[in-house]
Amino acid sequence: GDLRLRACLPLGRALAMASMACMARAAAATGAASSSFRGSQVQALVARAAPRTQQPAFFVEAKASNRYKKKLRVKFRSYNVKGIEKAVESLLDLAEEHNTEVSGPVPLPTKIRRFCLLRSPHVNKDSREHFEVRTHSRLLDLLDPDSSVIDGLMSLELPPGVDPTVEVIAASA
Repeated sequence: GDLRLRACLPLGRALAMASMACMARAAAATGAASSSFRGSQVQALVARAAPRTQQPAFFVEAKASNRYKKKLRVKFRSYNVKGIEKAVESLLDLAEEHNTEVSGPVPLPTKIRRFCLLRSPHVNKDSREHFEVRTHSRLLDLLDPDSSVIDGLMSLELPPGVDPTVEVIAASA
């Protein structure tokens, strides 16, 4: 038992305490009595080594202050990254012009659809071509927009190939 502890010490105190706890749990599970490891001592050492994290007091207040009457969730989808970035910039300019708070843009994961096709219809099954279509998306939330923002959103000029979807999300009580 002593040799294992010496081997773990260079890894750092927290790692050594965690490995001691694992060895003590393994010894307790097998029913083997170990003279060098006692469960209560290991638990006390691990509890001392683990830093206690306390949630800050302002965390609850920040959540309570994010309550808005409604949100407009705008999601842009496009095959072209430059087009989607131009659409996001125009929406951010519109929101800044009307003094509306914006959450985002959040880049969502790119959806990749891959296709495998035979090069010739009847022969050469081993000769194939692979194609893929990448769909990029961005998500923005307009927080508590007024009617002028909604009118501006309807007349917003978007680059070709950008597909917007708009949802109204009411605040929960």
